Amino acid sequence: MSNNNIAIGYIGTYTKNNSKGIYRINFNTTSGHIEKVNLAFEIENPTYLSIDRDRHILYSSCKDDKKAGVSSFKYWEEKDELNIINNYISEEKPPCHVSISKDKQILISSNYHENKMLIYKTLDGLILDSPILGSHCGHSINISRQEKPHIHCSMFTHDENYIISIDLGTDKLMVSTINDGTLNYKDNLNYTFPAGTGPRHVTYSKTFPEYYYVISELTSEIFVFKYNVNSENLFENIQILSSLPPNYTEKKSGGAIRIHNNNKFLYTSDRGNNSISLFLIDKNNGHLKYIDSFSCKGDSPRDFQLDPTGNFLLSANENSDNITIFSINQLTGVLTFIKSENIPTPTCIEFI
Repeated sequence: MSNNNIAIGYIGTYTKNNSKGIYRINFNTTSGHIEKVNLAFEIENPTYLSIDRDRHILYSSCKDDKKAGVSSFKYWEEKDELNIINNYISEEKPPCHVSISKDKQILISSNYHENKMLIYKTLDGLILDSPILGSHCGHSINISRQEKPHIHCSMFTHDENYIISIDLGTDKLMVSTINDGTLNYKDNLNYTFPAGTGPRHVTYSKTFPEYYYVISELTSEIFVFKYNVNSENLFENIQILSSLPPNYTEKKSGGAIRIHNNNKFLYTSDRGNNSISLFLIDKNNGHLKYIDSFSCKGDSPRDFQLDPTGNFLLSANENSDNITIFSINQLTGVLTFIKSENIPTPTCIEFI
């Protein structure tokens, strides 16, 4: 768009209630207000999104009647609209997470319900046939949540030497590689979390990519890892801390974890106490220091996202049908609530 203070964002949703698919927002990066909301594409359960910003391509989980899979879309700037490229429907239930490789040629989907990781080749956004399938066995101590593997997130390491999968059901960070079209599990490089942890999502620092951060869903903790290349201790755990305020003892349900563009602040969301927590990152050793927690001004912040300027944080509050916007103090990382915008059952936010 010609207005350079407007960022285009896309909102993934659950379509079980009033939502109809992927929504688009025009976000004013000066005021922090959402100026326009509209349905960008009608599709069932696009609950997680991943963006190829260079090519203006959006990838999404999806459902089509009784089958599910992944879809790809192209944003055409000259027409100012989102058009579907294609979809690949081969699963019984939709994936919970999708990620795209740095070279934008490999798409990975993770399926919590079906214990599947599917690895697709892509060509200018076209999702190609014959994905590589990854699956495994196991369980952990939480009978209701860890009765079998539940892959919640998969992505490449920053150097793209490995794929890491975060499995809530088996309490594992799993490591694999792709060689000649074959997925090879590197079990000797896996990390096993304390039983009942329920790890959910992972991220890493762009400035200091040797540090990785995992948030757990069942215990609301952050695990800090040092990535040791060419070592049997590939992911060395160097810190564990709560993602919630000190002395908090009520319901815990870790959600999203993201690092600010300046690589000084790390944020997490929690659906147990409906909060966003702030941590400072020590650039010398990757350790985190808890600073504060802030109400998300909604119910169940499943995801949140930083706008392209890094001046604002947007929280996707699934159960209250709203996105809440906060300004970010650039010196301290502290959040200040600005405004709420009604969007049905939001689950993921990405800017193109």
